[in-house]
Amino acid sequence: MALRSTGSVSSQLAVLRQKFLDRARGDIKNLQALAKKMRNGEISADGLIYCYQSLHRLSGSAGTFGLPELGEAAKILEKQLKVQAEGLDDAPDTTGQRVGVPEGLADGIDTLSELLEVKSQGIESEHFYDEGSPAFKGSQGIQVSILLVDTGSQSLAILAQEMASYGFLFRRLNGGDPKSLGNEFRETQGAAVILCRDSALSDVISARSQSLTKNTLRQMPVICLGGDDSFQNRYRVARGGALAFFPEPVDIPELAQRIESLAIELSANVQGRVLIVEDDVELAEHYCLVLQSAGIETQSLSDPLYLISHLSAFEPDIVLMDVQVGGYSGVTLARLIRFEPRWLSLPIIYLSSEDDRDNQLDALSKGADEFLMKPVSYDYLIRSVCIRCYRARQLSELMNRDSLTGLLKHSLIKQEVERELARCRRNGHRSCVVMLDLDHFKVVNDTWGHSQGDIVIRTLANLLRNRLRETDMIGRYGGEEFLVVLPQCSVSAATDLIQGISESFSELSFVSGEGRFNVTLSAGIAAINDFIGGDDALEAADQALYQRKRNGRNGVTVHYRR
Repeated sequence: MALRSTGSVSSQLAVLRQKFLDRARGDIKNLQALAKKMRNGEISADGLIYCYQSLHRLSGSAGTFGLPELGEAAKILEKQLKVQAEGLDDAPDTTGQRVGVPEGLADGIDTLSELLEVKSQGIESEHFYDEGSPAFKGSQGIQVSILLVDTGSQSLAILAQEMASYGFLFRRLNGGDPKSLGNEFRETQGAAVILCRDSALSDVISARSQSLTKNTLRQMPVICLGGDDSFQNRYRVARGGALAFFPEPVDIPELAQRIESLAIELSANVQGRVLIVEDDVELAEHYCLVLQSAGIETQSLSDPLYLISHLSAFEPDIVLMDVQVGGYSGVTLARLIRFEPRWLSLPIIYLSSEDDRDNQLDALSKGADEFLMKPVSYDYLIRSVCIRCYRARQLSELMNRDSLTGLLKHSLIKQEVERELARCRRNGHRSCVVMLDLDHFKVVNDTWGHSQGDIVIRTLANLLRNRLRETDMIGRYGGEEFLVVLPQCSVSAATDLIQGISESFSELSFVSGEGRFNVTLSAGIAAINDFIGGDDALEAADQALYQRKRNGRNGVTVHYRR
C-alpha cells in the first residue's frame, strides 16, 4: 500500500508514546512493589492476577511504542504466570489467599525498569503514513468516469453516445500520443475505467504504467473491445492486462454493468468500520489513529461490559480484540458475541502477543477468525484490516443484496423506510419514498425472452445507482418493482430527479436477435414525513404508482395527503 507521510498523525502518535512511557513507569513501579512482596512470601492471589494482567498489557504494547526488548522481557515473565493466574482467576473466591510464585520472577520484574529507561532514550516511532490518492467510495452516488482511448474508431464514438445515457462521464483521450495519454491517466481523479480497442491495449498499458506514482493505490482497470472473439485473441488481451473483453457489436447493458462492478471491486479505499476491544487505552488509541488514517472508521472499547451495546450501535465490519481484556478472556468474549445470531458471521481478529501456536489454534476454534501478533507494523495492520473489511462487505453483499441487481433485498429496503422516518422525526428534515415499476414487463419477457428481461432489470438498477446520491437507498422490491428512499429530499426535487431518470431510461435501446426495443417505467412518490409509519408511506407511494399506471404509464405521480 503506497502512502504518504503526514506530520499531524505522527505528532499525535508521539503524544501517545509519551503517555505510554509515563504509564509504563507507573506500572513497573507497582510491579516492583509486588516483587518485594514475592520475596517476603506475602503476595496474594489478587496481587498475582494483577501482576499477570500488567505484564500481559506491557508485553502487548511495548513493541508498538518502540520498545521490543521490554515487550519480550515482559512476555517471558507473563508466560511464567499464565497457567497459575488463569487458574486463580477461574477459582470461586481467592481474595486474600497467599500464593507462591515461580523462582526468578521477582528478579525479572526488577530488570523491566532498566530496560524501559535504557531503551526509551531517543526512540523513534515507526515512520507513519497516510492515504495519498483519491478513493472510490462505492458504486452508489459517485460519478464513474470512462476514459475512452480514441484511435479514430467510429464505433467507439457511437458507443460513447449510447453509454452517456447511463450516467457515466466520458472523456475522449488521444491514443496516438503515449506521453499525453500517461499524463491524462495521472491527473484522473476518482472512479475511472479505461476503455479501448484491443489493438491499442499495449500502448494503453504502457501509458498507464508510466502514469503510476508512489501515491497510486490501485491501477485503473482496462476494458477492451474488439471484433475478434476467438480464444487466442481473448488470451492475448488477458495476458496484456485487460480485466474484461467485449466482442463487437457490444452489449451495452452488459458493458455498463461490468464498468459498475469494476468501480466497486477495484475501489482504492475500502471503507469499513472496526471495533477495537483493548483495555490498554493508549494502545487502542494508537490503533485507531493508524486505521483512521487509511480511511477506516474506528471505535475503541476498554470495558467489555458494554461490548454488546457497542456492537449494536456501531455495527462494525470486524472486531479487533486482545485474548485478554483486563480481567476478561477474549476467547470467552468471542463466544459471547456469537450468542447473537446477527453476529455469527462477524469477523473477530485477535490482536495479541500470544505466540504459542497451540493456544492460538485453540482460541481460533472458539469463535475467532485470525491472529495478528503484537507488535504489528502499521502497513501490515492496515492491509490486514482492509482485506478483512472488504471480504466482510462482500459477504454482507451476498447475504443482503439481490443477486441479479446487487440492490438491497425486499426486507432490508423496507427497513430503510422505517429508519428514515425515525431520522426525519429526530432531525426535522423531509424525505421521500419512491416506488418504480417497469411498464408492460410481461410483454418484454413473452416477446424477447426472460434473459432479455433480466438485462432490462439490471440496466435500470445500474442507471439508478449512477444517477442517485450516495446517501440514497435502492432496493429491488420484487420482480420488476424497485423501491428508493431519498433522505433530505423534497417532493418537488424527488419528482424532478425521478422524471429525469424515467426519460433517460425510455431512451435506452435493448438489442435482441429479433431486433431493438425500448422499455418505460412508472413511478409513485410519497413524502415519508406525512405518515405515522413506514408501511403507510409505502402504501401511499404504491397508490401513486398505480394511479400513474392508470393514467398512461411512463412518468411520475405524487401522492398528496389530503
